[in-house]
Amino acid sequence: MADERSKAYRVILSFGLVSLLGDIVYEGSRGTIPEYMKFLGASAAVVGTVMGLGELISYFSRLVGGYLADKTKSYWILVFLGYGLIIAIPLIPLSEILGLGWTLAAVLVVLERFGKGVRTPSRDTIISFASKSIGSGKGFGLHELMDQIGATSGPLLFALLLAVTRSYRDAFLYSIIPYVLLMLTLATVRAKTKLPAEMTSSFATKDANRKVLNRRTLAYITAVGINALGLFPASLILYLAAETPEVQAMGAWLPPVLYATIQLVDAFFAVAFGLLYDSYKLWVLLFPFTLSIIIPFLSLQKSFLFIVASAVIYGVVLGSQESVYRAAVGDLTEPSVRATAYGVFSTAVGLGALGAGIIYGLIIDLNLPIYAAAAYVLATQAACLSLLLYVIKSKQG
Repeated sequence: MADERSKAYRVILSFGLVSLLGDIVYEGSRGTIPEYMKFLGASAAVVGTVMGLGELISYFSRLVGGYLADKTKSYWILVFLGYGLIIAIPLIPLSEILGLGWTLAAVLVVLERFGKGVRTPSRDTIISFASKSIGSGKGFGLHELMDQIGATSGPLLFALLLAVTRSYRDAFLYSIIPYVLLMLTLATVRAKTKLPAEMTSSFATKDANRKVLNRRTLAYITAVGINALGLFPASLILYLAAETPEVQAMGAWLPPVLYATIQLVDAFFAVAFGLLYDSYKLWVLLFPFTLSIIIPFLSLQKSFLFIVASAVIYGVVLGSQESVYRAAVGDLTEPSVRATAYGVFSTAVGLGALGAGIIYGLIIDLNLPIYAAAAYVLATQAACLSLLLYVIKSKQG
């Protein structure tokens, strides 16, 4: 048992290190991408749509990546392909250099998100199996903690580059350095990490082949999808922050710092929610689902202090999304289709993120009254809370 726990921690921490380095590259720049696209001429609706579409592509490609992982067991090929596409981030300044406005930047943002989608089901499936001996909540929480160390330090390093170079273009170009370190580290981890024996065998049970999602799992995936549909996007929190007098006075480095704050809060609450999940299961999600209601109320005040508060609350919700949401998928699905189930789950979240980016972006561009956003967020979160309660009760029954 002790040996199994040791192996579990080794697998989880190995992937945590890879994710940490990956986040230094792509999460480091994500806090600046909305502002950079605005600099290149994009409107709030364009930014919200591109970022939402990127997330949709990321999540939809997980459906394909998950299916391929289940059928071919080519986990490492998909992981290397996915991380390799992070090269899109250092290439983003080509949009400015070639005089293409925001269009090429948008394509590269979506391409990087596609890479994330391809690799994620394989990685999450490995963590799901490895976490059996320590608890799935703890396993995903620890992975997310390391992931968010990179997601926190990345924006801070990017902010430092912006402050020193005073150039969006140069800051993006310098990200090639951590990208090279990422790929070298991934190759080392691949050589030293042995996949769990369960992952290399065929789970060809009749029940699993007949049905991927049972009613309870379908209701759960629908609930988290609707939650994402009503969740005010981080990209628009940063977009609104860039319009405040405080950011305009202090400089372009402040939004990346705000994004780093989101990641730091995410890291802490990922572990906290993960540990709570192992004890209280899906009841834990009542808290982040309810908190999601508050974010648009604060962000749309267009006050820097309120926007900071909304970013912190968003970080709390994101922490549960990256630990408990993922852990629950593994607990609710059959082993033979687990990677596929992660893809279906992620596609639902991606559709929600796309819808949220478009709808909230239009609310901002059209300068609609805050009660329009209030009615929207209350309707979506009431629906997802109702579905979550159904899942909890049906599971207990």
